[in-house]
Amino acid sequence: MLYFPSANIRYTLVLKNACSTVMATLLSREGISVNVMDVDEVHRLAIAYACKETQQGYILGVVRDPAKRFVSAFLDKIVVNLRPAVWRSIVIHPSTRLSLPELVNSSSTDELDIERLTFLDFVSAVALIPDLHLEAHLRSQSWSLAGRKHDYILSVDSPYWQRQLADLVGGNVVVVRPHGTQQYAYPDNAYPNADHMTIGDLRNNFLLTGRLPAAKDFLSPKAVDIIRTRYKCDYTAIADLLT
Repeated sequence: MLYFPSANIRYTLVLKNACSTVMATLLSREGISVNVMDVDEVHRLAIAYACKETQQGYILGVVRDPAKRFVSAFLDKIVVNLRPAVWRSIVIHPSTRLSLPELVNSSSTDELDIERLTFLDFVSAVALIPDLHLEAHLRSQSWSLAGRKHDYILSVDSPYWQRQLADLVGGNVVVVRPHGTQQYAYPDNAYPNADHMTIGDLRNNFLLTGRLPAAKDFLSPKAVDIIRTRYKCDYTAIADLLT
């Protein structure tokens, strides 16, 4: 949790839930300007406001549709990210060593080629990994929300959430460079079978055009079913929080 005294807000940080924009807005309220094109800088400055559970202030949480959040993490951390160490830490976890080679028709985990995985392969593999061993951007939102009682809950899926944030913080919203589907997306349904495209094809397409399929293009009924089962706790927790 992060405590920002000027707004008297304790913010429950949940990655991939517009956290950079929320933190930049709260930092701005503290009189600290940030480079809106540098997500890492925002996180580095905000971590100085880490606090204990007993800290004073109203508690703010921001939630997001689990399926859209998963696609955003997949594109941002797997497809666009060219650092192998990042995605290897996700896909070659001991709990999935037996399943992934089968998904990519490989006989050896040492020869696993992530570029051959499709979105459906990837979500099927992640579904087998418990939150404790999963990379932070793909963990359940419930893991971060930790069952604590929040005074304010905002939903990124609401068209009014930025206005609500501004009213709550008492200042202007500082929108940090959007990444993942927002920045790179083609119009919805430009790639209706994106869930079957390999990571290699997606990455090559991005390198050539700077664009990626929109979130809805990945969310086939089969993909949504897997995500709803894997993140069932999130759907329940978010419904409870928003009501």
